Amino acid sequence: MEVAVRQNNLESRPRLGHSTRRCPQCREATLVMRHRQVSPPRLGAQLVTEYYDCDFCDAQYQYSPDTDRWKPIYL
Repeated sequence: MEVAVRQNNLESRPRLGHSTRRCPQCREATLVMRHRQVSPPRLGAQLVTEYYDCDFCDAQYQYSPDTDRWKPIYL
């Protein structure tokens, strides 16, 4: 029987994103930005959306810096 064990030392894991934040679900500082989307200027006021993944609990979030609002992404 094989059992998967989650690695406790998260500092040694490679990071793909840019910044790290605290996850609203598991409260660990493992929320990593995967990509950032900025609306084109031809559509009017710029809208910035950042996408985050939690490396600890596998949650995904969408963040709007303009409104400081987090939204979970359900797959």
